[in-house]
Amino acid sequence: MTKSEIRVLSLARLRVFPDAVVYDVGAGTGSVAIECKLLMPEGKVLAIEKNSRAVQIIKQNLHDFRVDIEVVEGEAPDCLDKLPPADRIFIGGSGGKIKDILASCDQKLKSAGIIVINSVSLKTSPYAFEFFNNRGYEVEAVQANIAFTVQKGSSYLWQARNPVTIITAQKRGEM
Repeated sequence: MTKSEIRVLSLARLRVFPDAVVYDVGAGTGSVAIECKLLMPEGKVLAIEKNSRAVQIIKQNLHDFRVDIEVVEGEAPDCLDKLPPADRIFIGGSGGKIKDILASCDQKLKSAGIIVINSVSLKTSPYAFEFFNNRGYEVEAVQANIAFTVQKGSSYLWQARNPVTIITAQKRGEM
């Protein structure tokens, strides 16, 4: 699950709007997809996930949060072909297929659309930057290093989480 602090930053970068079409690729538990739907009840949100256990968790979370999201069970990029064009795409997991997923997402993304990638891998960030630069996207990144408190006896200590690089790429075109 995308941790809440990272989710907030990622959602800010996505810049969803009321009637947007949003993909959450590698949706995991569906936390980003659910937050998008809560921000834009009239919009269309698609949660793409290959793991059948995770799909069941997404469906339970949709019930618990009372939101209607289309769950697409399948492996990206193969399952993206039949989806409607997207205004926003969040990539939270790629299963090692980031090259193919980005190529497919580039085709599905509307003009001026935005892709946000949360990367914890040392390979994903440089590849994504090269991919986006070669296709004329406006691209930027922020790396978030989050620490939270944990209690050890009578003391509170800082516990670091793994850093996450949040890459934002906007396709050139009219806004």
